[in-house]
Amino acid sequence: MLPILIIAVLLAVLFAAAFAVSLIKIRSLTNASEKLRNIDQMTGLYNRDGFITEASAVLKNVSAAGKNAAVVIFDVDGMGKINTLFGAEVGDSVVVGFAATAEALCKGRFLCGRVDTDDFAVLLTYNNENEINVFISDFEEGLHRYFGETAVMERVDYLAGVAVYDGCDDIYTLYNKANLCLLAKESKVTWFNSDMEQRMVENELLRTEMLDALEEGQFELYYQPKISFKTGAIMGVEALIRWHHPTKGFVPPNAFIPLAEQTGLITRIDEWGLRTACRQILKWQEQGLPPVKVSVNMSQAQFYRTDVVTTVTNVLEETGIDPALLEIEVTETMAMQDIQRTINVLGRIREMGVSISMDDFGSGYSSLSSLKTIPLDILKIDRSLVCDLDENEVSKQITGAIVDLGKAMKLMILAEGVETPEQSRYLTEIGCDLAQGYYYSKPRPADEITMLLLSPEMMQRANKK
Repeated sequence: MLPILIIAVLLAVLFAAAFAVSLIKIRSLTNASEKLRNIDQMTGLYNRDGFITEASAVLKNVSAAGKNAAVVIFDVDGMGKINTLFGAEVGDSVVVGFAATAEALCKGRFLCGRVDTDDFAVLLTYNNENEINVFISDFEEGLHRYFGETAVMERVDYLAGVAVYDGCDDIYTLYNKANLCLLAKESKVTWFNSDMEQRMVENELLRTEMLDALEEGQFELYYQPKISFKTGAIMGVEALIRWHHPTKGFVPPNAFIPLAEQTGLITRIDEWGLRTACRQILKWQEQGLPPVKVSVNMSQAQFYRTDVVTTVTNVLEETGIDPALLEIEVTETMAMQDIQRTINVLGRIREMGVSISMDDFGSGYSSLSSLKTIPLDILKIDRSLVCDLDENEVSKQITGAIVDLGKAMKLMILAEGVETPEQSRYLTEIGCDLAQGYYYSKPRPADEITMLLLSPEMMQRANKK
């Protein structure tokens, strides 16, 4: 009996030891996995989450020791041009160069991380503020040493935002202050000041109000018709967001969209807009209207920071609409940020049957070699070209060249911002397909578009499409 008991005890001890070893391995793997999630894979630096986590701990020590600290965020200025002129691989090498420069300056002294696609943050400590200027100057010199006198260096530069620790800010506030300096773009190096603080308070209030607007249904989609130059029929509409604030009244998009982009709320607003537009398509179908294609704008944040393919798939499945009635708009500048991602994402969306249009064409830096590889159906000529057609011969020539380019690529061509009969006449003469602008119609609420589509004149024109 005793040997059996001893064996049982030994087995229990071995089992417990094995279990303990397993727990240690699991915890080790978990810790490794968590650490990996905090590292930017391209540069090996901390990503945004990792930087915030580590900087928070450093800041506590700085505060306890009574030291001075600041967050400096460097933005790669000119990244879009680099990607367009030299390709995504060269663009990636620029990011790696910025990372290597920051890491070399910070190694053993300061914390640094890649906190966004083109942004690098540093938490540095110092004795006097002039040391911050010296660090920024050393960073610039480091960039020149890394890239040398190359064509790339001629086209890339940096912006820097600086926020000094005042003993009260947590790392999130300090980081946001430095980021706000970048957004202000007051100079190459912008320091946070009291005026910015007031704007920061106002922006935080507006951000809270935007969250309320999403929850309480204060946002509404208006729709601007796209008109056929040949028949005058409505060939589709573009969904445009409007905000009816309960106390401020109508808030124009340019007053809140930039902040929504800065704070990341734009991805939620974009998804709301996509879902609402698709539901409106379904409603028009149920009302027996002729098929109406609706185009929806996609922000850079939604395109690069979310699984937009899954979002589009889910919304199409939820609403059950014909994918051919949905059009996704991306801007030229946005598409050129990462050509390979653009081709992949837009290609997968287009495979669903959804149309793709490139907005603001003629305002960015796209190359023909890049453009021919992007899956597109429509080119939208930027309004800055269209508004000059009445008196600017260069704008006429560029617009004509864009139309010829689009025709060669078998794309539909739409002119934005058509406001005069002379503009309309010229665009018709050069073979532009579609018009959008106040000369034809301002953006209207859905019920007004319904009445317009049901009018005998429009019904007749629709039959001539």
